Amino acid sequence: MAEEPTTVTASGIARIAGVGRPAVSNWRRRHRDFPQPVAGTSASPAFDLREVEQWLDRQGKLRALAPLDRLTRCAETFGAAGRPAEALSLAGLALLTAPAEAPTPDRLGDAVRAIVSPRHAGLLLTGLPHAWSAAQRELLEAARLVARVEDRVRVLEHLHSWYATARGTAGLSDVPTALAALMLDLTGPADSVLDSACGTGTFLRPAIEGTPPGRPPRILGRDRRPEYVRIALLRLLLLRTRAGAGPEADGRLRLGVGGPFPEDAFADETVDAVVGGPPHGLRDWGHGRLALGSRWPYGGPPPRSEPELAWVQQVLWHLRPGGRAALLMPPAAAGRSTGRRIRSELVRRGVLRAVVGLPPTTAVGNSNGAHLWVLRRPDASGVPDTGVLFVTGEAVRGDRHASPGDPFDVLRRRVGDLWTGHRTGRAASGPERVIARRVPRTELLDEDADLTPRRHVPGQDGAYTLDVVLRMPAALEARLASLRVALPRPDRAPRPDPEAVSTATLGELSRTGALTLHRHPARAAGRDSPGTDRLEPALTGQDVATGRPASGSVPVRPGTEPAARVQAHDILVPSLAGDLVAKVATDEQIGARLGPGVHAVRVDRDLLDPWFVAGAVTHPDNAARAARTSVTASGAPRIDVKRLRLPLLPVDVQRRRGSVLRGLDRWGAELTRTAEAGQALARAFTAALIDGKLAAPDD
Repeated sequence: MAEEPTTVTASGIARIAGVGRPAVSNWRRRHRDFPQPVAGTSASPAFDLREVEQWLDRQGKLRALAPLDRLTRCAETFGAAGRPAEALSLAGLALLTAPAEAPTPDRLGDAVRAIVSPRHAGLLLTGLPHAWSAAQRELLEAARLVARVEDRVRVLEHLHSWYATARGTAGLSDVPTALAALMLDLTGPADSVLDSACGTGTFLRPAIEGTPPGRPPRILGRDRRPEYVRIALLRLLLLRTRAGAGPEADGRLRLGVGGPFPEDAFADETVDAVVGGPPHGLRDWGHGRLALGSRWPYGGPPPRSEPELAWVQQVLWHLRPGGRAALLMPPAAAGRSTGRRIRSELVRRGVLRAVVGLPPTTAVGNSNGAHLWVLRRPDASGVPDTGVLFVTGEAVRGDRHASPGDPFDVLRRRVGDLWTGHRTGRAASGPERVIARRVPRTELLDEDADLTPRRHVPGQDGAYTLDVVLRMPAALEARLASLRVALPRPDRAPRPDPEAVSTATLGELSRTGALTLHRHPARAAGRDSPGTDRLEPALTGQDVATGRPASGSVPVRPGTEPAARVQAHDILVPSLAGDLVAKVATDEQIGARLGPGVHAVRVDRDLLDPWFVAGAVTHPDNAARAARTSVTASGAPRIDVKRLRLPLLPVDVQRRRGSVLRGLDRWGAELTRTAEAGQALARAFTAALIDGKLAAPDD
């Protein structure tokens, strides 16, 4: 029987050759000897990988791939076939066992059984074939070779990042490492950690990374999807292997398939800490069967419509007295009327210790962000009298302009400091009062028991102390002085460029492969079956114009084409705008989806400089052209991005001018922030005058 060939899509061919996807379309039209599709559809054909590589080699277009790039390409082949989990699992097995030569399925199974418990070996080896296909053999060989030259944990995490955005991974928690580490910081030192909806182990990894190899913590985890549990197990085992833990450490790791309701495999287990978020799509949580059980000491059995609060009570059941939990919760759970009885009881009993409102781009899966609840199971020491700490994540995110480093590391540091102060009884003071407040429990026990942070933290307009208000003019003067120093002062060019400079439209350049154009899909497939979408943060045109993080959202459904994610150096162009805007993506915008009406221009940086392209797109000639050629929909002008033109200059010239344009953009952004600071000063002075904290000249 003939072996099924390893296939690759047109996008995969473009990555192999280092060109844009339109270049592959051109090759198919211009070269009669280009390989014919062997699978896929007319809209998305798939080609025999070996035939493609041979053709590229004959044409002198085949790039030598680094080992990690080759492994990623092999994984993408599985992803195109709808089998991304299989690719990640096989690569993980090869990285875990690090074979000296390509193993057969039997030898790979023997190697796995030699280093893990029989229970875990059964999980890892489920579905292993009797013989490898060509694609499986190539993937294993690529993983084996990359394991010899790269850190194996880093390789698997690289593949996991690819997997988290692949099709068919609905419900997978995709959060920054710093946020997962923050959750372990908030629970404190723990000898045992549980995640009852562990996904691929994102929240459990920091529990292993932050402990010495001598005695790793006991890790318990379950998930309903076997492929997620398999991947989580591989990630955790590789971490322990790198830390020098021997096979005996496997006994302190217990992962399995299942969920918290109704079949709780950890029914008799208590742990020091619980982390994670409620299971995805938790609707039928067994209300009819479990309502009369004994696990509802906080306000009784939850209503059928409150599965997240049912899960919270299940979490508390597993905590030892004094143990803590850090849980990602949907914002709606903080204020739904059906859950106020349970929320009130969590506050009254001293179980709820803190609620942190996270920025929208922190936790993928909810366009309104998420709330981080910190809970503690009561013990003999009684109810703490320090109240509940509330933190507004939007303000924490904004602090990154004043604090260097990754925004999520900034988030971890600031929330960690606030939590430490709260535990020691220190109330937020000075600038901290803008983002955090310790609220007495009695204040929360009203008829709503609303736990939304914005409701309890005054925010920028009402939390300034008089000392802060009096310092604001000096801070604003310093900003204005910096702006004056950095004011652009250009020189006249000694030799102006000749008028006859060749130009090309973005559409023409996209056909040559110099750039690619990305946008939100024109129509989302499968909209007739509600309840299976997950919402992800997406950029709006206003976000692009102001340089702010994503404030919108788009639905992402398994099996449909999701909106593209923003990458570093993408030029973002709103197609619905009164003025022509083009901005290079900021750090906070990278990773968000493209919202409706927002285009991303992704350039080949060997040919085009992104900052120069962004500046050229907004040239007055293009603004006039956009006004002439745009069409209207519902009265709003629509810009045809493909018709915008760029001057064709050598890339070194582009880079020199792009460097100046980048400085101009930073100066403009600082000017905007200074204007915002001036407005904040005016509001603060107004409030202080009305309150009598500031004196008028004749008072």
